[in-house]
Amino acid sequence: MVNCFIRYGLLSMRLALPALSSLELCGRCILCDDIGQPGLDICQDCEAPLPRLGSHCRRCALPLPNLDQTLCGQCQLQPPPFQRVVAIYLYQFPIAELIAGFKYKKQLSYGRTLSKIALKGFVSAYSGDIPDIITATPLHWRRRLKRGFNQSEHIASYLAKALGIRSLPLLKRCQFTPPQQQLDAQQRRHNLSRAFAATSALKGQSVAVVDDVMTTGATATEISKVLLKAGAGEVHIWVLARTP
Repeated sequence: MVNCFIRYGLLSMRLALPALSSLELCGRCILCDDIGQPGLDICQDCEAPLPRLGSHCRRCALPLPNLDQTLCGQCQLQPPPFQRVVAIYLYQFPIAELIAGFKYKKQLSYGRTLSKIALKGFVSAYSGDIPDIITATPLHWRRRLKRGFNQSEHIASYLAKALGIRSLPLLKRCQFTPPQQQLDAQQRRHNLSRAFAATSALKGQSVAVVDDVMTTGATATEISKVLLKAGAGEVHIWVLARTP
């Protein structure tokens, strides 16, 4: 009789393990604190209405009101050095708040969740070959020391592992400059002049540069010039969000 109870208890535990495992895989939603989806810290009800990038310039990903327009006026007049920008979301509520929490308050789960739900968007942006190398937009050592981490490295690391692409530190920040958020477009360009340098030579490989947000494109432009000068074949910019 005792052996029977023991066997029954072990069987009950084995049957319960899949259910327990699935519960462990579902974290709390970072927006509403409800039960998240398996492997994601966000529930379906909160993920569905997130502001995805709609009609946009095919070169710089600037949101465009005209569905038939493929390039914005700036890219038609003066094409940027990067080949294309892949952005998944609009930099609006709640994406903006999640990125700020990730970036300035060390809420790493926010960045991890955004990277996971954005992954399909980066994959679907390519019908053919995807870039050969992924690299993160670098921080100056002083800013990195103050912040404690580089948010772009966290995003790049996840995407590289998920896509099976090499992740290499191809860039370094040479100058400590004022935060870009405080400057207008012209000041941003001047602020970043000679701010970056390549850490190794490239031999025609295409590179995806990962960042959290793209605003004026000043950082992307300066980094692209540096990588192309170092021998990159093409430079693509991957960001979680694009400002309207």
